[in-house]
Amino acid sequence: MNNKKHFKLYKSGKNWCVMAIATLAATMGLIGVVNADTISSTTISSTPEITNGQPTTSNNSVSSVSDINSAQEKQEVSNADNKSKETVMIPQANTAPQANNAKEKEQTAPIQPKASEQPEVKKGWRQEQNGWTYYDNNGKTSSGRAYSYLPTITANGVGTGSNWYLTENGVVLSGVQKWAGTYYDFDPTTYLRVDNNYVKSQWGDWYLFGNDGQILSGVQKWAGTYYYFDPVTYLRVDNDYRQSQWGDWYMFGPDGRIATKVYQWAGTYYYFDPVTYLRVDNDYRQSQWGDWYMFGPDGRIQTGAHRWAGSVYYFDPVTYLRVDNGWREGLYFGADGRLVNGGFSNRVINWFLQREGKITYSMYGSRTGADGTADCSGSMTMALRTAGASVPRIIYSTETLHGYLLNNGYYLAYEGRGTASLQYGDVIIWGKKAASLGGNGHTMVATGSGNNPTVISTCYLTQGQRGTAIQEVNYDWYWNDDNKPYQYVYRLINQARA
Repeated sequence: MNNKKHFKLYKSGKNWCVMAIATLAATMGLIGVVNADTISSTTISSTPEITNGQPTTSNNSVSSVSDINSAQEKQEVSNADNKSKETVMIPQANTAPQANNAKEKEQTAPIQPKASEQPEVKKGWRQEQNGWTYYDNNGKTSSGRAYSYLPTITANGVGTGSNWYLTENGVVLSGVQKWAGTYYDFDPTTYLRVDNNYVKSQWGDWYLFGNDGQILSGVQKWAGTYYYFDPVTYLRVDNDYRQSQWGDWYMFGPDGRIATKVYQWAGTYYYFDPVTYLRVDNDYRQSQWGDWYMFGPDGRIQTGAHRWAGSVYYFDPVTYLRVDNGWREGLYFGADGRLVNGGFSNRVINWFLQREGKITYSMYGSRTGADGTADCSGSMTMALRTAGASVPRIIYSTETLHGYLLNNGYYLAYEGRGTASLQYGDVIIWGKKAASLGGNGHTMVATGSGNNPTVISTCYLTQGQRGTAIQEVNYDWYWNDDNKPYQYVYRLINQARA
């Protein structure tokens, strides 16, 4: 058996001590059988001890194997100076460890367990992972969404007084939120409801909220003008013509603001009154840049010949301006823009204009208006005769009217189902020859030309209501409404015919 000694300096109370660390190395094959009476007295170690700064020596002797075993059983593991190192100490024989002083006794006294602590009850606003959360006096939060009067809270902390807040499971909400069947916006800093403002939502879209905080739709006034907000998406509508919640239609520009005066939309131009904001139909108006333009019965800017205020004018198809002192479509327009010649066509048209509100539609009466009733071809026969055409042999129908027109200075300018380019004074017959009798045919005269021609006729558009048979309408609409019937367009050889 080999003995190796190591010495370690440590402090016990006020005394510094040196202890020997003995390492015993034994090889089982070398020990063999040992009897107690064959072992002689052997000194194991002398342990130096520092007392009052001076080293002293204390001898420990082991005289037998039983003493060795007893000493080994009393070895202790010391962790006094460094817990990471284990120290084996062989104490002095027949000596129990003693505390050096009262302080050491106090340090070695057992630690008494503390009384159990009660958990803290959360009350009021607490800043938590999900945001500011409100707890009532019982430490509970509200369940679901609630709009409640609570102590003031902001993103920076608790304030003074109280306000209304929208919470979900106690957590205060901000941004656009659904509540009570509609939407509201809550400021991200104050958490208060936003009233009468146009704000950006947390997902990037903009919405208008009213005086009561509710999201708005339809026509709404804000920042000194009017806007339209879609009733489904609630988004602002730009560059579109929309019907308001009270039924009128308005135009809204590329920035959403309501449009006034001349405005380009859907491939043409319209005019919107600067006071009422309504579309202007069949009127001559001054633009925001000073020029004057004619707008037809459907609001579109007018080109070609157009009847207005008892006279016929012509508007250039490129500039849209009124033509003064010029020839157009075989007609001459004077210094004030009014038609000077074209008397024959004027007289045909005037026959209808003079009987507006007086004729009831019927194919079974006089057919000419003599008894207050008329149909389309009977009316056309009388209008042509009054304008200066030859005396008719009969009251013509849509089948026999073709020949009467050819015999009185007209020629066939167009035939077919395509888009007809009408001129002022043209006479149109619908329905193929040999298939246009009765309700299968119709005839009318053009009161305008260009991009938005109008026609006037005795018709059944009002379903036979008394005194309403004569109607002036947009030709393109009328033709499409009647499923685009086959057309014959007759035009005067001499448009300026007196």
